[in-house]
Amino acid sequence: MLEKLTINNIALIHSQSIEFTDGLNVLTGETGAGKSLIIDSLSLLLGEKADKSLISRGEKFASVEAVFTDIPDAVKSVMVELGLEEDDTLIITRKISMEGKNECRVNGNTFTLSMLKRLSSYLMDLHGQFEHQNLLKISSHIGILDLYGGKKVLDLKNKYVDVLNEYKTVLEELDGFTVDDQERERLIELYGYQMQEIDDAGFYEGEEEELKNYRNQVLHQEKILEAINGAIKIASGDNYEYAGVLDSVKKIGVLLNSIMPYLNQINEVVDRVESVKIELEDISNELESILDNVYFDEQKAKENEDRLDLLSSFKKKYGFDITAINDYREKIGREYEKLVNSYERIAVLKAQKVKIQEALVNKANELTKERQKVAKEFEKAIKQELVELGMKSANFVVDFKPLSLDSLSVFGLDKVEFMFSANLGELVKPLKDVASGGEMSRFMLAVKNITARIEGIGTLVFDEVDTGVSGHIALVLAEKLDKVSQMAQVICVTHLAQISSYGKTHFFIEKHEENGKTITEVMNLNGEARAKEIARLISGNITESSLRHANEMLESGENFYKNLK
Repeated sequence: MLEKLTINNIALIHSQSIEFTDGLNVLTGETGAGKSLIIDSLSLLLGEKADKSLISRGEKFASVEAVFTDIPDAVKSVMVELGLEEDDTLIITRKISMEGKNECRVNGNTFTLSMLKRLSSYLMDLHGQFEHQNLLKISSHIGILDLYGGKKVLDLKNKYVDVLNEYKTVLEELDGFTVDDQERERLIELYGYQMQEIDDAGFYEGEEEELKNYRNQVLHQEKILEAINGAIKIASGDNYEYAGVLDSVKKIGVLLNSIMPYLNQINEVVDRVESVKIELEDISNELESILDNVYFDEQKAKENEDRLDLLSSFKKKYGFDITAINDYREKIGREYEKLVNSYERIAVLKAQKVKIQEALVNKANELTKERQKVAKEFEKAIKQELVELGMKSANFVVDFKPLSLDSLSVFGLDKVEFMFSANLGELVKPLKDVASGGEMSRFMLAVKNITARIEGIGTLVFDEVDTGVSGHIALVLAEKLDKVSQMAQVICVTHLAQISSYGKTHFFIEKHEENGKTITEVMNLNGEARAKEIARLISGNITESSLRHANEMLESGENFYKNLK
């Protein structure tokens, strides 16, 4: 639920915090006092477009912050999808500036407006004079109806979706066979040639490095031979005026061995000299072995270059290295097999398509039949609510339109739209075409009284729900709002004493002048102050009679609330 709303520099509201409660929260005040500014602030939290004209005169920015608590699991799932950590508290901040900058944060994380809309639609539903209303979205109607239908509809939908997934798999594979016979034969010939060419070349992993290494040896053969021969001569002493390194090390060993009986400390040094001698002998032998095997064949060098040239041409045609070339070979191999066997596979898939399509239509029809049954019950329940709200001539119809197989969705083959008319003799029309804000608000309240629990939205906001209502119907409206508030937090801007007296929490919005400025403030009313405000709503003046009536209404509202528990 919405626990706290903080508003800064929104028109006449310069700095204000409102702490809402669960149940029914009502907001009252004189016309023009600034009640609509609360609604404007809430709409910003829902991701609605920001208007710079909302920023208080002389200020550079405006901000709205909301704290939501008792976050339901459905909202937590969306939080995780949007990159947030699960938490029982959500803090949403929206900041707008005169420069046109728009800042939106959720639990400190920067959000786009589309992300905010997605998240907030699960937190709060606002019914006012603008279009942020889930029930005005045709796409939401079928989901609401299915939720009302409960487990039986859900089970049928799940069975339908299982078959739908099979059907989509077959269609996707069939879509892969998009070439005509002429193109098919061309591709078979092309892929066959390319596979044979790559197979004949037979490049293996690491071959390119081997070829380049051999080329490098050929290019530097003189330097290689000179270096190895030189190293051997130095080690062995051949053709040198002095003895070779190996002979010198041997002589060192002989000299040191001769003094070992007299100097114990020399033993370790003698061992190290012996190790050096052995290592030098091994190095000399290894160099001679390498020299014996270093043979630069002109023919082999030519073959090596030819192989590198062939690889270069393959890299241009099939991939940037041997791995990519071989991967391409595997890919066209699969495509080749697919094309060669396409006639047989297409025949199998087409047979599967017909069979699965028949099963799909049957499942969709079962779902439609159950939906239509549920729709009748839903229509009856809504009409009863409308009668109780004083709209005895109103009509409500759940309209079904069949969809073609080309318009398949997880909802089946039904397009569902809620249709409504407020007056006797009028044709039902789509909800979005209903002109009267008051009628729309009452219709929304009727639906919410039925669907609030199944929709799972934590906070419902009603603006001008009481337009054109008075007397007994106003009392019924108050009772309806109180009932809805048992399933979700309700915030209602109202002009009616009946609704005000049934609120669990009552906020009064007033406008006054301070330091040469007009300021709107919100106060939580209790006791005598609340009774006086309801008396004002009853008669326009606070009299002994209106105060007595106000207290009676408050008592009535309290008793009704207690009986709902």
